[in-house]
Amino acid sequence: MLRFPIRWEMTEDDSKKSQYTSKLRLNDKWEVEIVCISKNIEYDRNLDQSIKICREVTSEELLVTGTLSLERYGKAVSTQEFSKLMKPGSSFILTNFSHAHRNFGEPKLVYYLPIYSLSGVVYVAYSQDFHPYIQPKSLVQLSNDLGRLLDPQTSYLADVTLKCGSTSIPAHKLILSARSPVFAAMFSNPMKENHENQVDIADVDASVLRAVVIYIYTGKTPNLTVSSASKLLFTADKYQLLDLKRVCCDFLKKNVSVQNILRILILGDMHAEDMKSFALDYICNQFPQFSVLENTEEWKTLRKERPALAMDVLTSLVKSRDQKSNDTHPRNPVQEAAHQCFDIFKKMEHRKFGNNKF
Repeated sequence: MLRFPIRWEMTEDDSKKSQYTSKLRLNDKWEVEIVCISKNIEYDRNLDQSIKICREVTSEELLVTGTLSLERYGKAVSTQEFSKLMKPGSSFILTNFSHAHRNFGEPKLVYYLPIYSLSGVVYVAYSQDFHPYIQPKSLVQLSNDLGRLLDPQTSYLADVTLKCGSTSIPAHKLILSARSPVFAAMFSNPMKENHENQVDIADVDASVLRAVVIYIYTGKTPNLTVSSASKLLFTADKYQLLDLKRVCCDFLKKNVSVQNILRILILGDMHAEDMKSFALDYICNQFPQFSVLENTEEWKTLRKERPALAMDVLTSLVKSRDQKSNDTHPRNPVQEAAHQCFDIFKKMEHRKFGNNKF
């Protein structure tokens, strides 16, 4: 766990109209930024302050907690305690000092930003540090109790049936709605499913639907495989189950290989942009020689069925190769101009191949 004690006399780093910021570097990765936004530049009573705790984009979940006190002439005018998760792919968390200066009535408060200071402490916990705290025994018990609602003995309490082929799964509208915005919209409007208390699901295997329902009730994804995670990702995206999407993407990233990377790339292109970026980076690192990839059956299928995505791969490989070459031998102005022309050509080709086969 990281601990950052803070004692900071603020300065005006950015004097854009109606917005003033001040930044404090904590270490080579982390910084704190205070942003003052005035809806009325003449008077501070409409001034809002927010604290951004920033870092480079993280690939793992972090828990950021702490207490910060905004002081004026050494006297605390607002104190904020916070505890927020920084999700994978995020670069900051935000907490607000809501209308901290409403009662001062000084004109143009933002011009006196240096008289303010920030003190307190910020803690950053990595996943192995905070999981015991955000998943206590009581939440495990809650998960188990909700899972028992799916037992056949309690099916009489269900008020809706999920129908998938010959498989019927009794469920509860309230729980489905709380977990999925798609189900919430379905059951809060005069739709057929809400009236007949049955949802017909035709594009999902029964085993996958059952796994999704178990996740909705318990938050558990037992016995994941690359195949099942791929199918779950499709359904999670369809029903906007964002945390299940994250679980599936994390599992696929951890189980990536040269054999399945193009399949993961396609899934990312369809359902999760961050996984697509991950797959492109993996390809650039694992296939420095395109001929190795070019001769695989998976690549030939990708070129035929998804030419625009294949062009994304080619573009990423070329840029990666150029970047490595430029790091070793920087381009002269003539080479730089040629490279820019090549980029323009690639964009034109991308539009062309987006509608045509290779």
